[in-house]
Amino acid sequence: MAKVSAEELSLRRRIEDELIALGNEREKLEYADSWNRERIRGLLGPAREAGITTRDVAHMTGLSSQTLHTWKRDLMRPIPEIHLGQAGPAPQSLDQSVLRTMGEDPERDWNSAEIRRRIIEGWPTGSPEEISVTLERLARGHLIWDVADGYRVAPPTSGD
Repeated sequence: MAKVSAEELSLRRRIEDELIALGNEREKLEYADSWNRERIRGLLGPAREAGITTRDVAHMTGLSSQTLHTWKRDLMRPIPEIHLGQAGPAPQSLDQSVLRTMGEDPERDWNSAEIRRRIIEGWPTGSPEEISVTLERLARGHLIWDVADGYRVAPPTSGD
């Protein structure tokens, strides 16, 4: 077995000490990152209710929209009447008209003009601006998703 010099042992010990210190630092950073993510996650609902979009949260936090949408799934509320789509009894409000129209194609990214054109005659409707306000309110209430090109009922795909 080759004899190791005192200099080589000293170098090895310095490297080991630095690696241990870096490992401890990494562990602390991982814990801080985990805590930071939980705090951001806790603010998703209040942020959305205050009118801050998922895209804005992503920009402010440096997290991807995809990550935030995944976290937001826990906050989403079911929409029992959406399965009626354009069949069944007429909706009683603009919110219901919008949701049931969107329910016809839940994977589609909808905007207010498209929804207005597709609302069945005789159902509650409004101007594109009123429908935009309704869409924003439904997104704030965690009933629909806001995506890059509008709103949708189904969760966004990884590209949104």
